[in-house]
Amino acid sequence: MVKKILAVIIALVIAGGLAFAGFIGWALYPQFNPQPLPSALVAATDVAGIRRLQDAEDVADYAPLAKSFQPQRVASYCGVASSVSVLAALGIKSSQWSFFTDEASRVRSRYDVTFGGMSLPDLNGLLKAHGLHTSMHHADEFDVNDFRDVVEKNLAHEGDYLIVNYQRDALGQGRVGHISPLAAYDQESDSVLIMDTAAHKYPPTWVPVDLLYAAMNTKDSASDKMRGYVEVWK
Repeated sequence: MVKKILAVIIALVIAGGLAFAGFIGWALYPQFNPQPLPSALVAATDVAGIRRLQDAEDVADYAPLAKSFQPQRVASYCGVASSVSVLAALGIKSSQWSFFTDEASRVRSRYDVTFGGMSLPDLNGLLKAHGLHTSMHHADEFDVNDFRDVVEKNLAHEGDYLIVNYQRDALGQGRVGHISPLAAYDQESDSVLIMDTAAHKYPPTWVPVDLLYAAMNTKDSASDKMRGYVEVWK
């Protein structure tokens, strides 16, 4: 009788463990679930988005980023995917699984990023840990015109990249912080092309500069600082 009870208990523990593991896998790994874009945003895959890229003046970063782009493999890996994509565009081999070197892990560990994501200062430190030069700016340090100037200059020049940290809610995409690289700027529409790392939900997307600035000009509770951008180069 005791053996039967123990067997039942063990079976229940195993079943519970498997169910918990399944839940963790479901929660952490992105599920393909395309979302509609708000009217102010334009998918780069739409006719209008394709035409905008063809007409855009500042596209120096588009080809290398499009070639090296990686969608996030874990729900909280938007910063990791952005970093790995930029590293590859700069000719540095990495992957989302090998990204957490000993030096990078001293900035923020794989465990902490997996279960808590990363802030703008974390992103900056992790990029530095991979030997890159960076320039980090919180949105309360500049205005939208300053940001537009940075965007126009950077995206017209090869060899440097912009990674933005923003609050999706300001874009009408739900309340969650996000990180992705920028690939192009179209002066006529005054919009930037975000290579959205959450490719399971959103395509590369054209976003008006003033709207993106508003999305960056929000406080990240993890750092108690405003979001913003990091400029990256070798």
